[in-house]
Amino acid sequence: MVKVVEATRPQVVFHLAALTPVSESFSPASNLCRDKLYWTVNLLEALRRHGFEQLRLFVLAGTTEMYDTPEPIEDGRAFSPKSPYAVSKVAATYYNEYMWHTYRMPTVTVIPTNTYGRAHVGQRHFFIEKIITSMLLGAKEIKLGNPETIRDWMFREDHVNAYIKVMEAALNGKEVFGQRFYFGTSKDYITRETFEKVKRLIGWEGRAIWNVYLRPNDSKRIIVNPERAKKVLGWAPRYNLEEGLRRAINEWKEVLSLTS
Repeated sequence: MVKVVEATRPQVVFHLAALTPVSESFSPASNLCRDKLYWTVNLLEALRRHGFEQLRLFVLAGTTEMYDTPEPIEDGRAFSPKSPYAVSKVAATYYNEYMWHTYRMPTVTVIPTNTYGRAHVGQRHFFIEKIITSMLLGAKEIKLGNPETIRDWMFREDHVNAYIKVMEAALNGKEVFGQRFYFGTSKDYITRETFEKVKRLIGWEGRAIWNVYLRPNDSKRIIVNPERAKKVLGWAPRYNLEEGLRRAINEWKEVLSLTS
């Protein structure tokens, strides 16, 4: 990392690297927690020691998995991680904020809700990606997890725009360093209902087999209150769930070469 920092002299860094499927973090948990925090600390220290002078912004990607609450996730909500993945993200967030408070490194933590629209990177693991691709490829049945969990779904473009808004605010002198910003649609959907919506949009005639893949301590409800991001950064989601799903489905059709 020192060699990379010295060679590139970055002014803005977005630290997005992670093993993102939460279910995979349970085995082996200890290695994941150790390594994820180490990677973040290593990058931050390389920047502090060898690239601090020109650095104008460091953005850490957090996750709503760091919280377990039926109430909307927003400023002041206490961390309550329920997976090794979430524990490692909490530790990384604290270190990111420590770098601002101790060294005045220009750090920000972005905490987005569940995101979908991964066709262009071919990532099929996550719930919406899995059901879209399985349906498009003609599966007769799809094995899934808990149908009663509740999630706030945000389309990829809104997620990316969140990072851009943070960068614009920081480079324009707004007071954002050392803070956490939460991004989501503030609308929640029962997983079974989201499944049925995708099924209807695609016209799929198969069936779901629920409660096959269950995570230990899975959060019942995840929803984000993005009001401060709207007020401070001027960010707002552009896509509602149906609009985002239509675009995601069309993108997967192209990637899977299913367009006419």
